[in-house]
Amino acid sequence: MVSQSDLDRIKDFLLDSVGKHDIVIGISGGIDSAVVLGLCASTFPASRIHAMFLPDSNSASDSIYVNELSNVFHVDIKQIQLQGFVNPFVSTFGIKDLRLLGNIKSRLRMIILYYHANLFNGLVVGTTNRTEYLTGYFTKFGDGACDIEPILHMYKHEVREAARILGVPASIIERKPSAGLYPGQTDEDDLGFTYDFLDMSLSQITTGKYDSSDARIGRILNLVNETAHKREMPKSLPVIDGS
Repeated sequence: MVSQSDLDRIKDFLLDSVGKHDIVIGISGGIDSAVVLGLCASTFPASRIHAMFLPDSNSASDSIYVNELSNVFHVDIKQIQLQGFVNPFVSTFGIKDLRLLGNIKSRLRMIILYYHANLFNGLVVGTTNRTEYLTGYFTKFGDGACDIEPILHMYKHEVREAARILGVPASIIERKPSAGLYPGQTDEDDLGFTYDFLDMSLSQITTGKYDSSDARIGRILNLVNETAHKREMPKSLPVIDGS
């Protein structure tokens, strides 16, 4: 169970990690970025937080949730339309695969966030939770690219608990999680499991206490193993002394 002391520990981590830098964070209107924004807003003055909503044609309607967050946490959230960046890729390469297009959108958002990090001498704060991290449910060099990950140790149900403590609006807590990368997309449909089942299963897998005869656990274990490359640094040859 997440407590206020757990959140205070994250705030201390943010203070130590950010130092004198500003903060750059992408806001989607979902619960993960809402929690990270809430943590940042209760740790740093609003003038040091550069929050950005980067919608495409599928996620523009999420602005209602983004505006709620701006009002609750008293942080201005800049809106930058992504579609103008996406269209040249679609037309140049004739992209029709929605998953490929989703990865491109995620990486374009990364470019925009890091542009602003350079502009404001800031650090990009990530919003990936432990459930997404272990299952590889993030885009390599996209939403997985950041300087600090304050909720990477928290399973999805713990993020929900943190959201309630921080005062994240119920409309956001109760939304079906979605990356908003294509029409009708939801995280749980993509993953093939509910977050609650994933949290329970991943907790068992990481402690080595799971039912190996359960086909569902086997599928999740495969997912963890197949996405291991996303959680590793690029492979390279070792340095040979004297070379």
